[in-house]
Amino acid sequence: MLRKRRRRRKESVSGYFKRIIGENPQWLDGEGTNKLILERFHIDHPSKPVTGKIKSNLANVKSVLRKVKRKGGGPRVSPHLYEARTTPGFAGSRSLAGLEEYIDECLTLAKNPDRAGLAHVIRLLRNARNEVVWKMGR
Repeated sequence: MLRKRRRRRKESVSGYFKRIIGENPQWLDGEGTNKLILERFHIDHPSKPVTGKIKSNLANVKSVLRKVKRKGGGPRVSPHLYEARTTPGFAGSRSLAGLEEYIDECLTLAKNPDRAGLAHVIRLLRNARNEVVWKMGR
């Protein structure tokens, strides 16, 4: 009687980033946190180069986790993310949250084709997103 061995799947890149951000929830928000996360990725995966695809994956994971954090999320996200939950702001915060999501998507799209050539646009989009987040926090 032959037994089939179960093969363990390797952790996906997005799964890795979700786990790391779950362990360090302060890395979800804040300036310069991508650099810290990518340094950790390089330490944990020395043979894997940090490519644009990996950076895009990180940006997408952070965007999704921020969205889940704002809306309360489902059971698939680390419980650490629920600790920093805030009470909803004024009535206009829904439209501002949507605007922030659209700006995040634009940022991701601007970073992919030509990061250096679109550096000025990326900086403007970051400033716009920060302004929206600041207004949501009032």
